[in-house]
Amino acid sequence: MNLTVREMKFNKLYIIFIGISIISFSCMTNNGKSDFIRIEGNHFEVAQDTFFPLMLNYVVSLQSHGDQFIVAPSITYDSLHYTDAVGEQAVKKQLMGHFGLIKNLGFNTIRICFDRTRQDEDGRYFYQADRRFYLDKKRDRRAILHGLDRLMSVAKEQELRIMLLIKAPFAENTDLQIFTKELLEHYKNCPTLFAYDFMNEPLYFDPCKDRKKEEAVSIVSQWKKMMTEHAPNQLFTIGFAEPIEVFEWDCSVLPVDFVEFHTYHPLRVPSEIYWYSKYCGKPWMIGETGLPADNDSITYEEQAQFVREAYQLTRDAGGCGFGLWEFQDSPGGTYEASYTGLLRHGGRIYHSLNNMKIAINGTLKPVAHVITTLAQNYRPRTYERPVNYYNMMGYTNIRIKGRIVDTLTGKGIESAVIRGWNDDWSVGMNTYSDKDGNFELYCNDPCNHFEISALGYSKIKFDRDLSYVPLSKIAGDVYDLPEKNLEYHMISYHPFVKKEISDTSFFKVMNFEPTLFEVANWQGQLGNLKLEKLPY
Repeated sequence: MNLTVREMKFNKLYIIFIGISIISFSCMTNNGKSDFIRIEGNHFEVAQDTFFPLMLNYVVSLQSHGDQFIVAPSITYDSLHYTDAVGEQAVKKQLMGHFGLIKNLGFNTIRICFDRTRQDEDGRYFYQADRRFYLDKKRDRRAILHGLDRLMSVAKEQELRIMLLIKAPFAENTDLQIFTKELLEHYKNCPTLFAYDFMNEPLYFDPCKDRKKEEAVSIVSQWKKMMTEHAPNQLFTIGFAEPIEVFEWDCSVLPVDFVEFHTYHPLRVPSEIYWYSKYCGKPWMIGETGLPADNDSITYEEQAQFVREAYQLTRDAGGCGFGLWEFQDSPGGTYEASYTGLLRHGGRIYHSLNNMKIAINGTLKPVAHVITTLAQNYRPRTYERPVNYYNMMGYTNIRIKGRIVDTLTGKGIESAVIRGWNDDWSVGMNTYSDKDGNFELYCNDPCNHFEISALGYSKIKFDRDLSYVPLSKIAGDVYDLPEKNLEYHMISYHPFVKKEISDTSFFKVMNFEPTLFEVANWQGQLGNLKLEKLPY
């Protein structure tokens, strides 16, 4: 039976049995549990083979025709801000072209971003297509799942696994809780869907600010229970934004199956990989990374080289997967958000599939051709602590010293995360404590606000005006220092790259000059700071 006939039958059954309760979606498999991806030690396995997710993030838009819910490519893909395909069959063809291209480029997994629900004036959750599909309406929930079925079937045809990013179902959001349980139950027998990402970057999108760690543990424990009851064959994670998530969403004590984190900017990537790999205590993968490139301020070749290096670092540090953001450029936002795609806009390419050519508006950047070579070119190397680990962004004005200790034992705490902000909270900067608990926080503007925690420990948050002493004759005025407003988005990695590297040698992008990260003209002291070990 071919796919078109099958879809026709599926739609007919949907019309006839629209009032019948939803049943589990099998994802068209006749195989057993061996088809599901599982965790063994610090890596994924399927059957008896290691599975390394090489993942591409893919954003979706929504359409509807009457009661039919259609999950379509983002409106920013193909023709920018213009809907290329309208209707079930046209969208299916467009997805086939995109997913087929993604597979041919070397990816085996897609992270589908399906978390963009909205709330109306009464607080009811819905997905916005051409009409609203409300999560408190059984008919609408059923339509949403059938729309996802069609996307899943295309992914399965292309032998792509899916990580599904969903809207976080907090307990107080009854509609989301009901829908999430039905979603999990619906796909429990679907090996194509290998993992759920229950929340994207709590650091930025948690509706509760300054959440207690024990609250986060309780919430994630409820989600884990939901997975155990309704989706025992799939895996469960959260998309962590960066190490300062530890202040509230501490990955070491949260019962996720694996840690999936997002890291951007060449100066940050090596340090954040090192911190997660050394200290998170769970299998981990990069869910999002990328270097934006418009072939002007950052060249396409730099973007390609960044991916080579980030993949190498991930594998060297023991990561179990690697994900890129995203399928195609989406101009209109920040530079970082606009130009990180594998495809740029302009021109047209054709993807051949099942004896037909599918047109895709856009052209591949050089980075797209790197993907198939990553695994075959990988040669293991020792992953050492990056030279900018304690001063990621290369600040040079001020160094603040201190020590993090355990309240009970008085011993230093390794890997604590120290965050400082300037007086008006406009710039923040991070560092970590060493094996003895000592830290040096580099900044360009005096810090007045501090937040500190460590994996498995409590958090402290305080304000303090420090006294600074000059370390050089050119120190100037500590309250009127140069480049004091530099936030990481404004800092280029180019000045830090070793000057002797001018060819395409492997560490071209992230091979930094160590001496540039050890400079300070002023120094302040925070002294000893105590953290309590968590009881769970």
